[in-house]
Amino acid sequence: MPKTAKLYVTSVALFGLALLAGCLLAFWQPSDASRFVSYLGVAILASTFKIRLPGIQGTMSINFVLILMALAALSLDEALIIGCAATAIQCYWNVPKRPMRIQVAFNLGSVSISIAGAFSVRALLGQYNPATLVLEATVFFMLNTGMVSMVLSLIGGKPVLSVWRQCHLYAFPYYLVGAAIAGCAGAVSRSVGWESSLLILPVMYLVYAHYELWIAQRRTIESAAR
Repeated sequence: MPKTAKLYVTSVALFGLALLAGCLLAFWQPSDASRFVSYLGVAILASTFKIRLPGIQGTMSINFVLILMALAALSLDEALIIGCAATAIQCYWNVPKRPMRIQVAFNLGSVSISIAGAFSVRALLGQYNPATLVLEATVFFMLNTGMVSMVLSLIGGKPVLSVWRQCHLYAFPYYLVGAAIAGCAGAVSRSVGWESSLLILPVMYLVYAHYELWIAQRRTIESAAR
């Protein structure tokens, strides 16, 4: 790995983990312990459903839907804990090769930065509405995939925008569908109760299964083209 890439990876990891530690030390106080634990448990479960992305050594999980739900309903520190716990499970669960610690640290750092960036949208706009949730999902997606693309760009010597388009552009609609699911869950939570919002989670699995099938078909077409 080039020195510039090592410096970038280390910087993201340190900044993101410092952000997580700072929030926990300054603000950690769960507003609703049962809801927090429920969201955390479902997010960890969702992290075990992973899709291996073509073109990079990485995976994508449906846990981001729970992260968006946490952003809409919980505090920043609670969303950070849920996001980092889900990311750690995603890194270690059912992997062919144990990841290096710096890889895990970078993933935790990048997801912390992405969550904080998305949370700032709610802090700035205040009122919760579908447009706010879509914007939160977009900011989370762009930050998270952008930081990964930057690493690949520094390693491979390719333009970062080209890397991002190759590896992540096709995943954006998947994130928007996830944002819609999170929005429906939020609406149910406010009108009926947060417990009922978890009933919408089977829809997450259907989206995951459909996207996994689409990725498999895409790989088959690309292999045939070669």
